[in-house]
Amino acid sequence: MKLTKEIIDQIQEAMEHTNLKGQINWKDGDDIEVQIAGTFAKDKFIVLKNVSKNPFENAQPHPYFDYEKKMFTKDGREEYMKTFIESKGIPAPEDIG
Repeated sequence: MKLTKEIIDQIQEAMEHTNLKGQINWKDGDDIEVQIAGTFAKDKFIVLKNVSKNPFENAQPHPYFDYEKKMFTKDGREEYMKTFIESKGIPAPEDIG
């Protein structure tokens, strides 16, 4: 199959996608990798992978979760609330009185 000018124009228009802020997601000069995928012989998907956006960083492990025992070792809600209250300038309950 040959890519016609019409198909290329449709792909170009689809690539003009913007994020919620209205900024173009993929910019001219990004390093793009083209791949073909498909489940059946008659189905083909063109995959455009923006390798300029790599490497992405995986989420860090939760500091209070024991992954071997599959349980939390500490409840971080108290620590979170203390930090939240301090950041908002709200007096702590023990300071009121």
